[in-house]
Amino acid sequence: MIVEICVSSYESLMLAHKYGADRVEICQNLSCGGLTPSLGLVQYSLDLGFNTQVLIRPRSGDFCYSSFEKEQILDELVLYQKLGIQGAVVGALDKDRKLDIPFLKQIRILTPKIELTFHKAFDDVLNWKVALENLITMKFNRILTAGYAINVDEGMKNLKDIISLSNGRIEILPGGGVREKNIRDIIDTIHPKGIHFSATKEKSHENSNFYSSKSLQVDDSTLQKMILLCRKQ
Repeated sequence: MIVEICVSSYESLMLAHKYGADRVEICQNLSCGGLTPSLGLVQYSLDLGFNTQVLIRPRSGDFCYSSFEKEQILDELVLYQKLGIQGAVVGALDKDRKLDIPFLKQIRILTPKIELTFHKAFDDVLNWKVALENLITMKFNRILTAGYAINVDEGMKNLKDIISLSNGRIEILPGGGVREKNIRDIIDTIHPKGIHFSATKEKSHENSNFYSSKSLQVDDSTLQKMILLCRKQ
């Protein structure tokens, strides 16, 4: 089974490499679901020899993008492909929460030699069955989904239905709320070809008179345990 780690720092990349992850999705700002990462982070992943999938998401919030945001997404796809990435993770919906098919076709035309993953915007579409067929037609390689739900625990039944309907025509990658306590149940219940998680814990950053924040940072022990659980026969 493919173990894909969602990473947002040099530390998480190093640990994913140390514990034998198969693939990584590179992003930043996990607290809002992830945004487009820095060039340095992507280059470090490539230097480590990872199959490197890069999230292209210009802002937090919904997935209905302005013309300027779409231009940014396309420009960043060109830029990251020049670095030699293996794939991009994208998603775009229209105001009716249907796939933004014209824009997604633009993306596919621009990325003929790399993999495309449609991210968890899939869980926000109006009709997942229609979206699934459209993504297959547009030759997307995989869909990252919590099973048309807020997390994989609530979406377990849907995940089984989505995998069944996809029938091997597109990879269905479970992700969103995958934890140490539920990862084996997910694997044993739906038998996915791959699984996606970050193994993070919340950390406060408050050593400032004016600025403070919280972020999700990789936890060494949790990551190691979760990867081992994935390898368990």
